Amino acid sequence: MDAKIQLKGWLAARHLQIDCLGEYERLGNDIVQYNNLLHKFPGDEVYFHDEKQVFFLTGYVYNKKEFLKPESANDWSASFAASLVQDAEEHFQKMRGAFCGYTYDKEKEEALIYTDHTSNKAVYYYVDGDKWIVSNYMDFIVRVLRANGIAYHFNPTAAKYMLTYGYMLDDSTYVKEIHRLMPGCYGLIRDGEIAVTQYYKLECHEQEMTEEEALEKLDQAFRQAVAREFDKDKEYGYRHLVDLSAGLDSRMVCFVAHDMGYTEQTNLSYSKLGYRDDLISGKIAKYLGHEYLFKSLDDIRWMYDVDEMTLKNNGAAICLGMTGGNRMLQSINMEHYGIEHTGIIGGPTMASYYKDKKLAYGKPRYGLNGYSGKLHYTFDEKVLERHETQEAFAMNTRGLLGMQVSYMIRQNYIETSSPFADVDMLETAFSIPFEYRKEDRLYLKWIETKYPDAARFGWEKWGGVKPKKSHIFIRKVKTTQRLLYGYLCGLFHVANPQSMNPMDYWYNNDKQIRIYLNEMYEARIGNDVLPGELADDMKSLYETGNFIDKSLVLTVLSAVHLYFD
Repeated sequence: MDAKIQLKGWLAARHLQIDCLGEYERLGNDIVQYNNLLHKFPGDEVYFHDEKQVFFLTGYVYNKKEFLKPESANDWSASFAASLVQDAEEHFQKMRGAFCGYTYDKEKEEALIYTDHTSNKAVYYYVDGDKWIVSNYMDFIVRVLRANGIAYHFNPTAAKYMLTYGYMLDDSTYVKEIHRLMPGCYGLIRDGEIAVTQYYKLECHEQEMTEEEALEKLDQAFRQAVAREFDKDKEYGYRHLVDLSAGLDSRMVCFVAHDMGYTEQTNLSYSKLGYRDDLISGKIAKYLGHEYLFKSLDDIRWMYDVDEMTLKNNGAAICLGMTGGNRMLQSINMEHYGIEHTGIIGGPTMASYYKDKKLAYGKPRYGLNGYSGKLHYTFDEKVLERHETQEAFAMNTRGLLGMQVSYMIRQNYIETSSPFADVDMLETAFSIPFEYRKEDRLYLKWIETKYPDAARFGWEKWGGVKPKKSHIFIRKVKTTQRLLYGYLCGLFHVANPQSMNPMDYWYNNDKQIRIYLNEMYEARIGNDVLPGELADDMKSLYETGNFIDKSLVLTVLSAVHLYFD
């Protein structure tokens, strides 16, 4: 891994030396802070301290005006601080945006750490006696622990989550002593312990309404979410950087924003050359008259970035899950952009992970929505008990803790958001009866009724067939053909042009990448940090599994290398 990689982030600590990170600021006798931030929205940030308190917020806030008070001279920082001190839970419930940070009361010697409703901005923490650390990156915390001679230990549970699900299911990290602050939570650190409070919880409670009422509610909530994101760009004079693919989610962000007058978009796409994401996204951008940036993945150099991706995503999800996105963002001049507008968690928000209501609204259980089913572990039932339904479990884990992990990578270059993950959009979506949402029923009706031009172009999920109800039969025929063709490609070991990421083919047919990854595996699998039984499981998964299975193993080995070697 390139030692010159500089993560964009922050760390605050009490009673610890942090000069190993570089230049830092002392905020009192016992509090120090390191900052290497993007500062995309400086007017939204909060960072001040006096003889009594410290206040720090990074990210962006949509509804600052709702907090401004005359008694605070209508100053954002002062109003934010006054509101938080008055009632923390009500304060965070009211906030909208992507933010995280902490406060510290010097007289009470208490710290309050927080993240936004969906944890768009990740927060990790370490607490031990009168010492604590809070940061958005595991690497920062580990480096400080090492520099201060503090011992820490490997957490096999995090590894087992990775080897099966491909993401974390709770606050676990690879270091037992370091935890992630869960979405919609704040934690109060005092007397050497932390008490975590959940101020927001994503639940799935349908309400009685007609399909037409559901359609209108959904459209209004989505347009409000789009306006929030794109107006934040406009507030700071930024152009709009909008992801675009052959799927529906990013496409609808693009189309709805355009319909609302946000036409100065730069659309961003990456895939294998000749794949539908290449062909269809380009046609959409041309149709709308948007600037268009495309990166081919065929050079496969991004497959060498195992350690860089694990470093940037805290090992919280499969290391190569973002494919070539990291390298594409590196090549863009981000001076002109504020937020990367994505379609993350669009599918499960607009539709569902499941087709069956009994399953979706039933008691949560393990074994679904994972990356690999080859290894079988028993996990704590208390993890399931935190969620009311299977759908809530899937949304809070695969959705917020899995899919959104790419934000940790993206936030080294730009701020991030998705209208589908807007808290009010989520509340609206999961109040809609399941029968309307399942199997994309309402999603397709919304597109055909409100934004029919978006249905002029093929849908990747349907094999390039246009996303219209009238095309369902054609889609079924195409799907059968695609599955058969994929089977034949695998049987004869030829590249499948209908696959965005033909990873197995690339791995099997590119000698250099195969040698590189296999040598990485061989050099690391014998690490003494790994318990013997776990190491045996990883050997079995890597040596008999497909490339996804190998990537899961490489992610764990990369985390061990980064945090324990």
